Amino acid sequence: MLSFKTTPGRLVPAGQRAEYRIASDRTQTIDIRLTDSQSGELLGTGRFAEVAEALFDAAPIVRRHMRFLPKRSRASGFVAMEDRCRTVIATAFPTDDPDNPIVSEASIFYAGTEEATVPSFITTMPLQRLIAPGQQDELTLLSDETPWITITAEGPDGEKRHAYNTFNSFVNPFRINADDFPGAERITVEARSGGKVEYTVVPVPQGARRIAWRSHAGSIEHYTFPIETETAVEVSKSRIRGVEGRSTVAVAAGRRMRLRSAYETREMLESLAEIVASPEVWLADDERYIPVDVTTDRAVIHRHGVLSLLEIEIQPQEESFVSWK
Repeated sequence: MLSFKTTPGRLVPAGQRAEYRIASDRTQTIDIRLTDSQSGELLGTGRFAEVAEALFDAAPIVRRHMRFLPKRSRASGFVAMEDRCRTVIATAFPTDDPDNPIVSEASIFYAGTEEATVPSFITTMPLQRLIAPGQQDELTLLSDETPWITITAEGPDGEKRHAYNTFNSFVNPFRINADDFPGAERITVEARSGGKVEYTVVPVPQGARRIAWRSHAGSIEHYTFPIETETAVEVSKSRIRGVEGRSTVAVAAGRRMRLRSAYETREMLESLAEIVASPEVWLADDERYIPVDVTTDRAVIHRHGVLSLLEIEIQPQEESFVSWK
């Protein structure tokens, strides 16, 4: 007979260990299945041969099935979560008796390396931010009840309030489109019992670049780098040598951009430094998010006695390719 002695609990950050411990009243071979109880998708399997106890960490398996893909929204509001959390059940059964399984309680795994307060916005950025007309930002609200968000837009014409709710599950991405609040000088996004984020609406310099990245907290963050100090084009050519000499048969070209932040507080630079380590980073242009490689491998966040800024180099993963033959 099998039994669960340890399970991860109801709410689990997928960046931490999530242990299942299974005990058996005799030595036998045990099969394990991890399943998303919402979709029925099989996430992973395992087998323990001739054991009286099985112990495994489910977090690495679940993390492989979580996606971070920002997308633009025509209007402010909640958006689909795109597999940012998984409701997982573990099933265990003797290999020679698959018709008698045991099933664990469901655990909600959410992307993040630390346990978060519920309800709350999960973010690594300061709660006071800048946004410009035409720009969008994204907040991630953790909530175990029907999530409500109220936006208050303040400007010369007074104050206007907008309310939003959704029936999404535990993880609730919310997009803010500054163009939805024309004339606003200040935008406050407040969740019921979940805190608030305050935006000041300011124009950005011409040529500024907006970067988005996946944070360790399980959110997608945005920041506008006001200065692009350098853009370089890198070209790779494929050549052949024939009777008439050398000739080019194909050309691949890409760009490298060096971006410089504003002079920021140490708190903000701590947040921006994660861009260097983030597994997924995007350049947010007018219509889409372009995946980029961050070629910078060192971020200075503090120099004694002086204000600091962050400079990074990025390379869009898109490149042009022309075949001449």
